Parts: sequence; structure tokens; C-alpha cells
Amino acid sequence: MVWSWWPFGLSGDEANCDVVEFQDDDAPAAPNFELLTAEWEELQIAVVRGFLGTKEVDEVMQMKQHFTLKEINDRDDELVYSHEVWRMEHELKEALPHIYHRLMNHCRAFDAELWHEIESGDRFFPEIEYIVYDVARLGEAGKIEPHTDNQSQVTVVVLLSHENEFQGGLNHFEPGFDGGENRTARLKRGDAVFFYGDQCMHWISPVVSGRRAILQMATWHIQQFVVLC
Repeated sequence: MVWSWWPFGLSGDEANCDVVEFQDDDAPAAPNFELLTAEWEELQIAVVRGFLGTKEVDEVMQMKQHFTLKEINDRDDELVYSHEVWRMEHELKEALPHIYHRLMNHCRAFDAELWHEIESGDRFFPEIEYIVYDVARLGEAGKIEPHTDNQSQVTVVVLLSHENEFQGGLNHFEPGFDGGENRTARLKRGDAVFFYGDQCMHWISPVVSGRRAILQMATWHIQQFVVLC
């Protein structure tokens, strides 16, 4: 075990946050993954096929029915987006701890494999969200423009919808090489993509029809970023 959770010992708004501390330098081995290569290591991206099984995806999607999740609207005012978001890190850890544990271990493993930024004793706020781009409900295309997740060491996106339930919604990432083209990750239900959110510009193509649901996690470094939970 290379990490622990400790939600106590903080004050104010931080006291309500979940906190992960990586305890040693022996990171778990990275699972099988597809690499979106880059000239600079901070732009390397890992795609994990079948990160969640069919039953696990169903369990995650059912959580909104079983918990009163907190709907949030905390995106930067200058960021252009159209989607709905609910926070769920505490609920996920309570209801589906094996998935929560897998997320943390994979974050540690991929950082050790690709980005080499997490050190023993580093502490993070994992902010886990259930995000829905529902064109009928929104009354417009679902979208989010190119951006980075400031101070997120590892960002994770897991597709929860069947890929035939929506059109568009393709994950895009900035070019990995000077003069190169944007990189894409075409996910199927249960697939995940892991990347250095603070450094790698990312966005999706507009969801022009249907409903696209994802689980997303950003890991905010506790020494660099204060998040209101």
C-alpha cells in the first residue's frame, strides 16, 4: 500500500476534503495501457481499456440515484463549457472503495511511469465528479473548450455512456510534438485516460446529440492549491 486517506488534521473548508498521502517511493507497476506519445514527458497520455467493467460502470452511474450528490458550478468564469457536474469523491469511497482505490493506485503508477512528479509524502485533494453532457436537457451541444486543470497532478476521465448513445464528445489533447496535430482518444464504455492535467491542454469535440456521461478526477496538490469542498 503506497497511499492513505486522512480527512482530519485540516481546518476550515479544507477539513471537509478527502486527502490522499503517498507514503513511499515504491509505486505500483503501471497496468497495460496505450501511450499517446509526446516529445515532452509531461504531455504523455495513458489510455486504459476496460478500466471499469460493465457492472462497475452501472454501479457508478446508479450512485446519483442512491446519494444526494452536490451539484457544482465552480468552473472558471472565462472557460466556455456546457455540461452538468456533481461531486462524488466521498460517496465513491464509501460505496465503491475498490474503484476509489484503483483510481489512486493508477494515478501513482502512471505518474511514476510517465511524469515523475509525485514524491513520498505528497498530499492531494482528489476531486471526483460525475459529469453529463445531455444535449436534450441542455438545449444545445455539450462542450468544453481547450484548458488545463491548474495544479492537478493527474487528471482521469472514464467514459460511462455507451459510445453509441451520443455523437461527438471525442477527447482531444494538444500536440505532443512541435508542428504535430492534436491527439485524440476514442474511448469506449469503461475506458479511461490518464494525463498530467496541469500541463496538458485538453478538450472534447462538441456533443451534438445524445447523452455523454463521464467520471472525472483531478488530484490537486495540497501544498499548491486550496479547494473548497
